[in-house]
Amino acid sequence: MKLRTTVGDTERHEVEAEQGLLGRRKVTVDGDDIIDKWAVTSFSETQRFTLGEQEKHEMRVKFGRGLSGLKIDIYCDGKLIAKS
Repeated sequence: MKLRTTVGDTERHEVEAEQGLLGRRKVTVDGDDIIDKWAVTSFSETQRFTLGEQEKHEMRVKFGRGLSGLKIDIYCDGKLIAKS
C-alpha cells in the first residue's frame, strides 16, 4: 500500500509512505528514501522527522496493521493531512 501527499506552501515536498504485507515500511521525500525498515512483529509504529529548509514542518507517519488490513496516516505539524 502506498500513500502520497504534498507538503509546504512555498517550499513544496512530495512525501510518500509505503507499507508491505510482509512488514516493510518505507518513507520517501522527493524520491529519496529517509526511512526504509522491516517491522515484521509490530502492528503499529510511528516515524517522526523534520522536513524543509526555509519552511520547516514536523512530520509524523503512522503505520498500522490489523484485522481490517494495512493503514497509513500522515501528519504535518500535528494535523492529519493524508489517510489510507
